[in-house]
Amino acid sequence: MDPAPPQRADAWQALVDRLDVEMHSIVDDFTREFGERALYESDAVSQQDLRDTAEATLRMLVARMAGRSPTTDQAALATSLGVRRARQGVPLDALLEAVRIDFRVLWRWLQRLAGEDQRADLVDQVESVLTVVEQYVDEVQLSFMRETAAMQRDARLATERHLARLLSGDPPRPSAVESIAQGLGVPADAEFELIAVPVERIELAQRAAEPRLAAGSLFGHSHGDAYCLFWVREEGDRLPEELADLPGVHLRRLPGLLSVATGAGTARALLAAVPASESLARVEDLWPAVAARRLAEMVPGFVEQRLAPLDELSDYQRRAILETVRVYLHTGSVHATSKRVFCHRNTVLNRLSAFGERTGLDVQVPTDAALAHVLLASAAVADRP
Repeated sequence: MDPAPPQRADAWQALVDRLDVEMHSIVDDFTREFGERALYESDAVSQQDLRDTAEATLRMLVARMAGRSPTTDQAALATSLGVRRARQGVPLDALLEAVRIDFRVLWRWLQRLAGEDQRADLVDQVESVLTVVEQYVDEVQLSFMRETAAMQRDARLATERHLARLLSGDPPRPSAVESIAQGLGVPADAEFELIAVPVERIELAQRAAEPRLAAGSLFGHSHGDAYCLFWVREEGDRLPEELADLPGVHLRRLPGLLSVATGAGTARALLAAVPASESLARVEDLWPAVAARRLAEMVPGFVEQRLAPLDELSDYQRRAILETVRVYLHTGSVHATSKRVFCHRNTVLNRLSAFGERTGLDVQVPTDAALAHVLLASAAVADRP
């Protein structure tokens, strides 16, 4: 754009200078239009903050339009505004729309002050005024985005520190739990759900939970050789569909945040006690394997000795008996078992009897059935054909 003739430049300078004189009224117009648009939450920014910022911004824009060097405070205004609004939780689009109100207000006042004689000359300046405002918009946006990124990094680091206190090493002292709960933004006495997967499946778990992790509605952290996900349980909650197929252990209704720490240790033990699984298991599914592992540690050879007589059978007979006993232990019904294993009920009874003769366990007796559950869940049986 060609420079304006000296007379027109002087007229423009005089017009811009009149904006400074009318600044109080210009700020009134800004705050009125801003209020009509309701861009911010009512309690996000105080009215005094809004008015002070509007006046500082409008004076700075007028100085730029007049070609004056900004003061130190004016030069830092975009940075301070972007940082402050980010910390106040103002959405970026609302902030930028608020800044753009400056152009409409200033342009209305320029038209009002110019009068009919200068209206034609004023049109030549619309691009320069708009450029001044949009440059400021870009500066505010950059400051806001930088501060938002820094806040997110700080929040993630703080969350990681709290999660490390909760899940690394021994459970925290009860006195520390309240502090951790506050840091995570959860009630210390809430009910929680926890899923633990083997650490080698961490990427699978993080991908499945990514939207909830990003939203902060779910937390994830390594715990020894397991990776744990946990969240506050709400009444009527169902297991999120994207987590239902994870290969791991699901602990339900943990009472309080301290129970998450102890539950993570329990989940690790459960994972160690069972063979690698491709589905999510509950404690109700895993207790026999855990009991078998503990029994093998306390009484070495006990499981092998009780099941050794079954080795006298052929592989086919052994597999058939073990399959029938397992199904019966889950159904408690000879009729249901016969349908599941595709054989006559008398065959089922014969196989249960054969198991009892060799192990001394009558699976139709509850105490014997419980021990049979444990024996058949042991690694000694899992490793056999």
